[in-house]
Amino acid sequence: FRDMKKAISRITEALERSEKIIVFGDYDADGVCGASLLHEFFKKIGARHEVYIPDRSKEGFGLSEKVTRDFGAGGAKLLITVDCGVTDYNEIERANSLGVDVIILDHHLVPPRWPNAYAIIDHKHPEETYPEHVLSGAGLSFKLVQALARSGKFEIPAGWEKWLLDLVAIAAIADMVPLTGENRVLTHYGLRVL
Repeated sequence: FRDMKKAISRITEALERSEKIIVFGDYDADGVCGASLLHEFFKKIGARHEVYIPDRSKEGFGLSEKVTRDFGAGGAKLLITVDCGVTDYNEIERANSLGVDVIILDHHLVPPRWPNAYAIIDHKHPEETYPEHVLSGAGLSFKLVQALARSGKFEIPAGWEKWLLDLVAIAAIADMVPLTGENRVLTHYGLRVL
């Protein structure tokens, strides 16, 4: 992915500085599974992090001004959105003004304009060259964890991330992404993990 190196670099920097990381997942099966996947990785490496899933009826879809302010006031320095974020322009500008960098993992339709995030992992970006164009949000989380694990900067057994594929399979099926190409492979092995 075009911004994967930037995302890996910023996450590595946050870990080295023991910065507080917030994983903000959408409230559906895809967002919850993708956020859980990142939680499992961060827990494995001992990162200082929290997961936040908004209440659908009270908070609605995506970031809000309130939670963005709360994250900044709570000392967060890095915010990773899962299955949302590409349309949250104002909230991302607010995060930037509070000194919180934002990495977006999203797979929704192309927005009229792209937010000013630190990194955007979205295969629908017009400059993206990644060959798979229909991964779920959890699939994008898996690709991020896979890249982090393979960076050689963490003490993780080779192939450990494959045990997270159950979450990718649940998300792919529940979010009804096409079960073709890489999705089919990830879902096949995710079902085996289940």
